[in-house]
Amino acid sequence: MTTQINDQDREHLQAFPPDLKTQVMEKIMSLAPVQNMVYRGNNQFEKAMLNIRREGYGLIDVQPHETAFISVWYRKNGSFLGKGADVTMLLWENGEDSDSTTLMSWKI
Repeated sequence: MTTQINDQDREHLQAFPPDLKTQVMEKIMSLAPVQNMVYRGNNQFEKAMLNIRREGYGLIDVQPHETAFISVWYRKNGSFLGKGADVTMLLWENGEDSDSTTLMSWKI
């Protein structure tokens, strides 16, 4: 799954301010997601990642595990006074029958 992360994603990850990343991660851990969808089958992770990039999100965190891969994506939104943001987390899991991709989204 780390091969799906491109150079632009890596650049955004490195440039994203660590203090803002900490705030974002704390916020999403304290809130219920506004969207939680599970997809099964091959290529669902890749499709979800392409959509996230197309919607203007930038990578802020990556957590590879033995049978799972988590990526967190961030974009500012045009909410009141421009202080809001949208955050999406993709969780890919390698299952016995098929892979699954969970997409969770928050408005912070």
